[in-house]
Amino acid sequence: MPVSFLHHLRYHPRKLFLRRVLLQIHLWSGILFSLYLIVIALTGSLLVFKDELTRTTLPPHLSAYQPAHTASISSVMDAFQRRYPTAHVTDLYTPWPTIPAYLLTAVTSTGAQFNLVADPVTATLYPQTRAWVNKVYDLHVFLLLGRAHGEQINAIGAAVLLLLCVTGLFLWWQGAANWTRALVVSLSGNWRRINFDLHHAIGFWTLFIVFWWSLSGVYFGFYKPIVAVVNRISPLRGMASPQLPSSISAGPHRASLQSILAAARQASPQGRLFSISDPSLRGSVVYAQMDLRAPADFSHRDILSIDTANAQVLTDWHYGANHSLGDWFLWSMHPLHFGTLWGLPFKILWCLLGISLSILTVTGIIMYWNRYLSHHVPARQPPVA
Repeated sequence: MPVSFLHHLRYHPRKLFLRRVLLQIHLWSGILFSLYLIVIALTGSLLVFKDELTRTTLPPHLSAYQPAHTASISSVMDAFQRRYPTAHVTDLYTPWPTIPAYLLTAVTSTGAQFNLVADPVTATLYPQTRAWVNKVYDLHVFLLLGRAHGEQINAIGAAVLLLLCVTGLFLWWQGAANWTRALVVSLSGNWRRINFDLHHAIGFWTLFIVFWWSLSGVYFGFYKPIVAVVNRISPLRGMASPQLPSSISAGPHRASLQSILAAARQASPQGRLFSISDPSLRGSVVYAQMDLRAPADFSHRDILSIDTANAQVLTDWHYGANHSLGDWFLWSMHPLHFGTLWGLPFKILWCLLGISLSILTVTGIIMYWNRYLSHHVPARQPPVA
């Protein structure tokens, strides 16, 4: 690498042609995706409190949640079948302190999906319109485009944010003599200078978490190829999802729901059932998620696949039992993205960091206005008397 390049990079980075190129990439990526970034940042900040907000949408007259006196899953399913004999349940979530009620997603005989809440004690069912917080979730994760394509399109936006992080770090560097100025906001200048300092300071202090959000966003959209790459670099053990056997019973016989739940408890005696897929047992396999730590702690779970014909456990994925560097890398994608596992202080911090990303975007737009657009917009002339 030429000495002059290193000298300019250290002392006068603004003289580098590479910097001018990266500035244009950073500028136009930020401008073209500004609305996307603001929406993702604000919805993500809100979703840090998704469980707490979901609780506010529950029917107000539910019985008080008591773990020792919770209605059984079988009683909830019996109540469902009596009320909706031609429908079936696709997902069932058990009560826990933050959301103290059973949550059910069901499908009618015509394929229409609907949601229900079941009283945690009496198993009484209440129809539930889809909560607004779930619509915010769909906007954040799928861009309201559906699960089939929305997550991949969202991953492209996350890749742009990743590009903004990399180019932004290079642009943040103002030379060995001035780099400390980009760490703080000086209130002694005019509003344009304050906005400039704010953009640089927020960009630096939030760089790691925004980088991780963008990286994990790409991971969520392109899960399989990224897992394959990580597995080649550091072979996965704990985070390698087990494969179902090639032959699974496909006959009309179905085991009872009670026997399937008993098999889940036997396979994960230390776990607490968080959710079960297809409790109506229409398919050949159901999946049970068993929390090993606090209720709804998705970072450490036994994820079981169970044959509905004979209640035999097919696979047992000890999610969170990490052994290799690749395991830890993939496992950390979820907790560092959502920030919901370490209590209220971290939730507040993650919420504020999400808001700061929207502020970072707005200050970038203002910088673009100050530097470029304001010089090309004609000044408004006073009316002629």
